[in-house]
Amino acid sequence: MIYPILLVVHNALRWLVLGSLLASLGSSISGLLRHRTYQPIDQTLRVVATSIAHTQLLVGFYLYAKSPIVSYYWKSHPTYQDGREFSFFSLIHIGLMLTSVIVMTIGSSKAKRQKSDQQKFKTTAIYFAIGLLLIFIAIPWPFSPFANRPLYRSF
Repeated sequence: MIYPILLVVHNALRWLVLGSLLASLGSSISGLLRHRTYQPIDQTLRVVATSIAHTQLLVGFYLYAKSPIVSYYWKSHPTYQDGREFSFFSLIHIGLMLTSVIVMTIGSSKAKRQKSDQQKFKTTAIYFAIGLLLIFIAIPWPFSPFANRPLYRSF
């Protein structure tokens, strides 16, 4: 019974991840281009984006463990042509999302240790841009050739 609820939560968190990541990335690029000082809001945006991504990943791990699609994939081993959706959720989605959160976490950790403000902005921008690209590839958009889901999931 909790599985369908967490699917809706996971979908909603997607938008929070994307929004917070874009806000932090925008702040970092703005800081780089304007040569401004690294403000507490920049740190807050970076930490919030990383924290929401971690929360999303934890919900995703639960869904992965309980997913009937993933369970079928690991039991039946369908070929890619037989079930792109099974392969996508069992391998590609989880792998790219895990990688993106690891990249973001490393970038966030490295950014806070940088000496200059420009290096903090640059580090955040590079690592978060890579994370965002991986996330965009791994989301099952309605137009995705691998697996598609609606933009908004309801109960």
